[in-house]
Order: sequence, then C-alpha cells, then structure tokens
Amino acid sequence: MLLGIKSTKVALARHVGMAIVGGLLIYLVWSLNSTWSPDMRLWKAFGGASFFLLWFAVFIGPAAKLVPALNVVLSYRREAGVWFFLIALVHGYLILDGWVRWSVWEFFGYQYFAEVDTYLRVESGFGLANLLGFVALTFALALAATSFDKAVNWLGIQSWKWLHMFAYVVFYLGAVHVVYYAFIHYTPSLTRAMQGLPTNYPDNPLKYYYLFMLLSVLVVQILGFIQTVRRNRNTSW
Repeated sequence: MLLGIKSTKVALARHVGMAIVGGLLIYLVWSLNSTWSPDMRLWKAFGGASFFLLWFAVFIGPAAKLVPALNVVLSYRREAGVWFFLIALVHGYLILDGWVRWSVWEFFGYQYFAEVDTYLRVESGFGLANLLGFVALTFALALAATSFDKAVNWLGIQSWKWLHMFAYVVFYLGAVHVVYYAFIHYTPSLTRAMQGLPTNYPDNPLKYYYLFMLLSVLVVQILGFIQTVRRNRNTSW
C-alpha cells in the first residue's frame, strides 16, 4: 500500500492529478501578476502556487475535524505537500539563480559597494525573509522525503506523526516569508531611493488572499483545539 492507497497505479494517478493542479496554480498566479517584469512574474508564479498547496495541506486536517464532509479530500494533503515542496524548490532555484545570483551576501540582503570595497546591509527584511524561506524549505525536504509508506513503516507511526507536525512550522515560516514580500518588500524604500533605484512596484493582486490563508489556518487550529478540549471534558464526565 502507498499512503493508504491500494495500488501503485492509483497513487501515481493522484500525484499526476496534483501535478496538474500545481501547474494550473502556477499559470493562475503568473496570469494575475501580468504587470510585473517577466523574471519577477515567474518567481511569483512558482512561489504563490507552492503556498496555495501548502495551505491546503495544513488547512484540510483541522478543517475536516470541524466539517466532516471535507474528509473526502483529506487524503490528498500528502500529495499536496510533496508538490508544494517540488514547486517551492523551483521557486528557490529561480531566486538564487536570477535574483541573488548565488551570492550568500545578497541572499541575506547585503550589496557590494565599490566606494568602500565591502558588502553593506541594505535590506534587513529581505535577508530575514529569505532565511525563513530557506529554513521552511529545509523542513519541507524532510517531510516530502517521508511522505511514503516505507518511511512510515521505518520510522514508526508515532515518530512519523511527530515529524509531520512540523508541517505547521513550515507553513508559518512560509507565511511570514510570503506576507513580507506581499506587503512590505515592494513598498517605497528610502535605501533604494538613495541608490537611485526604483521605489514603486505594481501591487500584489494576491496579497489579501495570502493573508486570509494565514489567518484561516490559525482559526481552524484554534477551533479544532477548542473542540478537542470540549470533547475530552465531556468524555471525562
């Protein structure tokens, strides 16, 4: 059995289906960011699509406890998690190769100034957001690599469940990363103005959707916790 599915063929079909969903999300985010430059538009397409898949993977669990009808799609969260990681990995590669050009200094928000022959910090938020994204992707690698029955059998179900609770760590780290870029990074910057660089960028058409996704996961987790406490208290009586 693969992830509770009775055949390899069915498991493969589910992954193909999720890959198609991921591709459609990439296209959707790419289309909505038509006012951005081609390179930024591509980065945003992969980043936004991966965050939608991550949101589904962590939202559907507690949401299904509150609304049992959602159990029909609950089992797809593992495929969503795997494809989140793969698409986010492409997003990370595009950023490293096209934006910071594989420079560790630039990745953390530093720029080289020939006048003083050294790197100076110019974008603190940029560096912190990238660090959070990198840590989230590192955790996601461990989760994606163990999203298969052989890993469950090797680790043991309790150890596996403990490890995969880190999906929420990945989500909240990723959410801070996304919210920073959606609401802060592309706003007018004094540092960029002093360098003679552009200070105005197109608005992010999805920023409030990203904020909603962050808040929705927080809300269903709180409601799920309250429901569990009430159930346990009623049982204890």
